[in-house]
Amino acid sequence: MKIGILTFHRAHNYGAVLQCYALQETLKKMGHDVRVIDYRQPWIEEFYKLYSIDMLKRNSGSVKDIYQYLKKNTKKFLLAPFKGLHFKRFRDDFMNLTQPCSGSLPQEFDAYVIGSDQLWSLHCLGGEADPVYFGDFERPCHSVVVGYAISADKASVDALASRIADSISNFSSLSMRESGIASSISSISGRPCDVCLDPTLLTDSDMWKDVIDDKWSRLDYVLVYEVRWKKENKGLLRRKAEELADSIGNGCKVIDLSSGRYTVTDFVSLFRYARYVVTTSFHGTVFSILFERPFYVFPLWNGYDLRYLELLENIGASDRVASQNERLLPDSMDFRSVKSGLDRLRKSSSDYLENSLKIGK
Repeated sequence: MKIGILTFHRAHNYGAVLQCYALQETLKKMGHDVRVIDYRQPWIEEFYKLYSIDMLKRNSGSVKDIYQYLKKNTKKFLLAPFKGLHFKRFRDDFMNLTQPCSGSLPQEFDAYVIGSDQLWSLHCLGGEADPVYFGDFERPCHSVVVGYAISADKASVDALASRIADSISNFSSLSMRESGIASSISSISGRPCDVCLDPTLLTDSDMWKDVIDDKWSRLDYVLVYEVRWKKENKGLLRRKAEELADSIGNGCKVIDLSSGRYTVTDFVSLFRYARYVVTTSFHGTVFSILFERPFYVFPLWNGYDLRYLELLENIGASDRVASQNERLLPDSMDFRSVKSGLDRLRKSSSDYLENSLKIGK
């Protein structure tokens, strides 16, 4: 079967590009001919010009305007071109892309798989839903649309209730990444909505061997990866990691992955070879689990935590949630029980994909 994937593959975000790659590889392993549809989502394309020369020109009404823009965005402005190149290089090297498209989509596919990622979260799309991610696009009459592990926040689901109800018939099958969101979708649409794993968790660590750079294996380090940390707690995660590295001793260092200066292959590799991981991130938690790296995760209690708190509960690893007042110590993790829970979830998610795609045959 020829399958086209629709997701946030052009976001300058490690988790976004890696979940896309993981879904591509999973579907290929199932025997399908898979392409990532190079959809240029308008708001995302514009967003990543915010810290570019183009955006600077558009905001250059006066010298004062330029100064204020640069003062507010200096770090992002300087790093943006390098980050963009990192993600472009990964897409070019690891994704089987179609020709770029922004209006009509390629008509060559038997199935269009929409997901994963926060495709139905309004804050990820500038406050306005994109009909493409709801299956509202022209396609061959024999084709099917499958929603796989789509994610959204509760506020967006509530705001998009009428669109969801109107668009649900576009999907031959639909699954969400979080159970609470899936329940809300079922209530709105009146039809079942499955719960599936993020694609990065669909296969074991062997799938990532082509992405990993062994140069990081020579270092002994605690890895820090933080996202959306509150300003009043800035630096806390690094201090926690430094405490942990000091407890380990023997010259153990701290590597902070949060700056965005590392490549996508560096991101995966740094998790693969870390002694410990300290994170606030969903995908930081995911890759720690995949590579069986002992980790601590610090909740932000801002609604985004639901993704990894639910995952940790489902695989019996809720004890890895740390508090801000807790001193981190180098303990061990029993990944045998974690793997057992993860294998169960993998099977149900893989079964969902396989059964959904049979409908299109």
